[in-house]
Amino acid sequence: MSPARIGLFGGTFDPVHYGHLRPAIELAEHYALDVLYLLPSHQPVHRGPTGASSSQRIDMLQMAVADVERLEVDTREALRGGSTYTIDTLEAMREEFPNATLLFFLGMDSFAGFDGWRRWQDILSIANLVVIDRPGALMSDFSTDLMEQQKKRFGVERIERIDVTQLEISATAIRQAAAAGHSLRFLLPEPVRQYIEEHQLYRRMPS
Repeated sequence: MSPARIGLFGGTFDPVHYGHLRPAIELAEHYALDVLYLLPSHQPVHRGPTGASSSQRIDMLQMAVADVERLEVDTREALRGGSTYTIDTLEAMREEFPNATLLFFLGMDSFAGFDGWRRWQDILSIANLVVIDRPGALMSDFSTDLMEQQKKRFGVERIERIDVTQLEISATAIRQAAAAGHSLRFLLPEPVRQYIEEHQLYRRMPS
């Protein structure tokens, strides 16, 4: 049976850690999702090169969610090559699941620059947008106006905001700790930590 409610949660996941995984579980539960796809990107448009390869980041994600109900890894962006765009992924998902409700999750910091995303208007026509509040992240004039326009147009909040558990863990800090030879225990799932050690990932920070 095809899923009726699908969530999409993208990122570099370089590496995946509990700061990604705890919110993902809460989002899947809160929105009664049949599945929440974690979407590792290949090469983010607005960021530098990743510390681990696409295949390594996919491996780590799959290890992290192997026994987690409703969380799955979708590899289409990571394997697409080149710069990845959300609209391409959403159009592919809509074609694959024409009758499903699609919910796309993004952080407040990303939503503040949403007008810089490729074909952002079309994203709104395909998926419901859910903005995750983050400490210190502020609404831009554009994002504030967009939420007000959507409410006036549809009479309800078409772009939702939600609070989830915020763990003060960052992939950048994890990479820095690995480069310095510090322990990564209790920052990410143990199979992921072991994978990083086995493959000697993040021993040298990208220039």
